Amino acid sequence: MLADIQTVQISMMIPADCAQAVGGKLYILGGGFNHLAVPEFPAAHTFDVALIVDVPWDNTNRPYDVAIELVDADGQSLGYRAEATLETGRPAGARPGTSFALPLAIPVSVEFPAPGRYAIRGEVNGVEVRRAVLDVVSAAEVGS
Repeated sequence: MLADIQTVQISMMIPADCAQAVGGKLYILGGGFNHLAVPEFPAAHTFDVALIVDVPWDNTNRPYDVAIELVDADGQSLGYRAEATLETGRPAGARPGTSFALPLAIPVSVEFPAPGRYAIRGEVNGVEVRRAVLDVVSAAEVGS
């Protein structure tokens, strides 16, 4: 179920070879892939997930929970889940009604047990608000 526009949202969620959140900006290298070719299964893989969390004016100065989880095509967890409780305030001089973008970069280390379609689920306060799909295949199949 997707949350409505007045709640905290994950407006962007991108898998990347490397991502960092520094000084209110995201630095992304090798980002935006949705296809992985691995040499063998099970396949251990590390990457980062770059996120932009949008916080509407009315949701500032209160905590909210953000999580990402890797799941298989049946929605079963691969054993990787990252959770954080975040809170942002309103900077001096901010125009009433302004929303605030919070960049995050989360390192992921996961084992894909077999070829298939997997997903990164993004949640805010326990509600899925964003999903990124990864198709994981054997490199031998790609080369043939």
